[in-house]
Amino acid sequence: MERKPVFLTAVLLFVFCLGWLPLAFSASVESRQKIDETVKETVVIQKKTTNLSQGWQDERRVLADATHALELEIKLLEARREKLRGYSQQRHKEILRLETGLKEMTEIGIRLEPFLDELVGRIESFQVADLPFSVHERERRLADLRQVLNSYDADLAEKLRRVMEVLKIEAGFGRGFEVSEESLTFNGAETTVRMLRLGRVGLYYLSLDGERAGWFNRLTKNWEPLSGASNEAVKEALRMTLKQRAFDLVRLPVAGGQP
Repeated sequence: MERKPVFLTAVLLFVFCLGWLPLAFSASVESRQKIDETVKETVVIQKKTTNLSQGWQDERRVLADATHALELEIKLLEARREKLRGYSQQRHKEILRLETGLKEMTEIGIRLEPFLDELVGRIESFQVADLPFSVHERERRLADLRQVLNSYDADLAEKLRRVMEVLKIEAGFGRGFEVSEESLTFNGAETTVRMLRLGRVGLYYLSLDGERAGWFNRLTKNWEPLSGASNEAVKEALRMTLKQRAFDLVRLPVAGGQP
């Protein structure tokens, strides 16, 4: 009789456990589902985090490359800036030099233009006092030169060039020799003669028939006839000038001397 209560208690406990098992199993399933969902969410979050981290790493590399490129460009620009500063200083010095030269050229121009006019006057006076050869050509050249000097359109460089050109031509007349045909007036009649110019030392003529010869006397400013040996000397000088015979010494009057 005393064991019944214990047995009953055991039976009740067994029954109670059997009732609890479905509840415990149901709670375990729900917990597992929650855990699975939590794991899935964690995996998704971790994947997103990994993707974000990878993207950030890629972006950081891109930014690092861009930063490096910008640093190189900054260094290049700084180097160019230094060079440009040097170029600027050089150009500034060059501008100052040119401005100084321009001022000097302006001063030279102010003094040079009247000097050119004076120089042409001297050339004209020299031609008047010179031997009368190529008279019309030299007068025309001098007239053209004066026209250039009086021209508003011609700059100073062109005027200087033309004056130097005429001076060079005039200086060239003092060297070498020349034979030409000219017209001279004798006793009111024009006669064609063969003219021989020996630099600026002497000017001689010989008629085309070879009968008359003469020379220009600087002192008297006149043509004077030659005869005898001097006449033959002019003929020989003409032949040598025309390369019709070998060069040799001849006696001719110069500067008002005697033949």
